Amino acid sequence: MAQMVCGSCRRLLSYQRGAKHVKCSCCQTVNLVLEADQVGQVKCGSCAVLLMYPYGASQVKCSSCQFVTKIEEHNKRPPWSVQQQQGKPTPPKSISKQST
Repeated sequence: MAQMVCGSCRRLLSYQRGAKHVKCSCCQTVNLVLEADQVGQVKCGSCAVLLMYPYGASQVKCSSCQFVTKIEEHNKRPPWSVQQQQGKPTPPKSISKQST
C-alpha cells in the first residue's frame, strides 16, 4: 500500500502501489499518482513551505499562501528519488585477495 494527499480536499488517501490514478472517497477528485522520479521539490518563495510538483513544471502555486513560485535552476531540487539515492552510503569496493 502507498499513500498520498488529495489535491483537492487534502485528505490522506491509501492506494495500491502501481496505480496511476486515485479517486478520493470524500470529494470524488481523481488524483494523478506520480512516481518518485516524476516529482520535483521547491520551497515556496513567500512562506518557505516545501512544495512538491510534477517535475519539469515552470511554476508551482503554494496551497498554504497561494503564492506562485517560479521553478528555476537556483531553487529547484532534484527529484525525491534522486535525493534518496544521494543519502545512501556507497557500498565499499570489494578488495581482491592475492594468492600466495
